[in-house]
Amino acid sequence: MSGAGGKASATNAEMAALRQKIDSIDAALVDALAERQRCIEAAADIKRRIGWPARIPPRVDEVLARVAMRATERHLDPDLARSLWRAIIEWSIAYEERLMKATSDRKVDPA
Repeated sequence: MSGAGGKASATNAEMAALRQKIDSIDAALVDALAERQRCIEAAADIKRRIGWPARIPPRVDEVLARVAMRATERHLDPDLARSLWRAIIEWSIAYEERLMKATSDRKVDPA
């Protein structure tokens, strides 16, 4: 009796394989974001030392344009890519600001 039960089993196996692939992609995305965060930490240190602010609007525009172009090339909705990267950029700028302030606060001698 293969009927509907046989088809459901095949679909479930197919879905399980797809979910495994998605989980693998998610892990790679987390790894890439962790690496990006390390770069943000280094950028905060450099910016603090040379006196640059965390937010540099032309750089934000450059990143968003580059991401939208890459998304289009890879057949990803560029609006989705820009939306995700705006969130990543805003988090990154706030994180840089916290790191820069914390480093500056530690260098101030209260005595």
